Amino acid sequence: MTTPVFNHRDTGRSEADWLASPGWQQVRPIRLSAGVGTRGLVVIAAHPDDETLGAGGAIALAHAAGIPVQVLMATDGEASHPESPTRSRRELAQLREVEVRRALSLLAPGCEVRHLRLPDGQLADHESELQDALGKWVAELDVGCVLLAPWREDGHPDHAAAGRVAARVAREYGAALGEYPIWAWHWARDEDVPWSQLRSLPLDDATLLIKQAALAEHHSQVNPLSSQPGDETLLGPEMLEHFDRPFEGFIDVSGRWDESIFERLHSAAVDPWSVRSSAYERRKRKQTLDALPTGRFERAFEPGCSIGELTAALADRCDELLAVDLSATAVRAARARTAALPTVSIEQHAVPDWWPAGDFDLIVLSEICYFLDVQGLRQLLLETRSSLRSGGHVLLCDWRHPIDGWALDAARVHRAAHEILRLPTHFTLSTDDMMLEVLGPAPVDGGAV
Repeated sequence: MTTPVFNHRDTGRSEADWLASPGWQQVRPIRLSAGVGTRGLVVIAAHPDDETLGAGGAIALAHAAGIPVQVLMATDGEASHPESPTRSRRELAQLREVEVRRALSLLAPGCEVRHLRLPDGQLADHESELQDALGKWVAELDVGCVLLAPWREDGHPDHAAAGRVAARVAREYGAALGEYPIWAWHWARDEDVPWSQLRSLPLDDATLLIKQAALAEHHSQVNPLSSQPGDETLLGPEMLEHFDRPFEGFIDVSGRWDESIFERLHSAAVDPWSVRSSAYERRKRKQTLDALPTGRFERAFEPGCSIGELTAALADRCDELLAVDLSATAVRAARARTAALPTVSIEQHAVPDWWPAGDFDLIVLSEICYFLDVQGLRQLLLETRSSLRSGGHVLLCDWRHPIDGWALDAARVHRAAHEILRLPTHFTLSTDDMMLEVLGPAPVDGGAV
């Protein structure tokens, strides 16, 4: 595709007709939240105004939630009015750069913006340059990146090129990719929309007002450049009506937006935390085992088992060990790792919303608690307390350094554990890198180490 499949001068499909479509019944809502592993929002726009039309609400919501926002502008949109008698391509480029910066100052004040200044209408010939620039940003955020890009099937060649690049980068780094339609709302019919892949991001009234104000800053697109032929308005009221919705639509072609960040993490790397190769991880496993009380455990539970290395090490001490992870990929790896250990069961569940029946004399909470929000941590600790046998032990181990993209840290986790579990300290070890505690009956010979 080298030319758009539509003509912006044509009468497009009305917003009322779109909203009456039964396809919306298949659309699931999504949300953008800080503190759940989202390290940053990266938005790629083929032209200035794409970012506001397709993702302005998402940008504003991310900024309000404290999520860093970066916007990559592929072209300056200098070809928007090719027959303008009053503005040269250079003047249009300069004008549209001013407009997009004003719009973004409303959506996400202080966000990072980069202009690549690739030729408008020819992005397909410059995909490698676009991919290099986008890849550098996404690589820094890896699976913690939410990437928004024009929909590959939007009917515009530049949108298709930007979407293709974004899809390749998202696959390489495990980012969650949402593709935003723009011109499809003008020309498409129901059968053109992959409804089962479409997700809706709700916009509250305040966010919608910010988006509308930002869109108004793109004067060259929503107003005529002059009264002369060739300077007509590009985005008329009928087109703009599609972007007054109290939600934005993003197409999740890969299905990864619905995946947890932990599934994306394990899909992107066989051993995402290097638990098999890292000297630190091997030392930590030994310290974890050494911290446990002597003797065997009748029934143990390890949520967040990842690929099963600690699970395999714990198995020698347990008559029965249940380990779970919410990542299907991690569960497959953990089952393979423990296949020869008959006392081990590996299941896929998300704690604390799911919790096993019965009680345990050992519950291992290793490098899992700070991945929860405050309420989730409280729920997990309450479940732990209610399912711990009298005389049982709880092991907590957490990374002490800041965890980018998450709300909690080791100190807050361990403080909450003491407040909620109300157990004596059997063992404690604090290093520059980690905090390790075993809570439960103290050793007979007295104090914690």
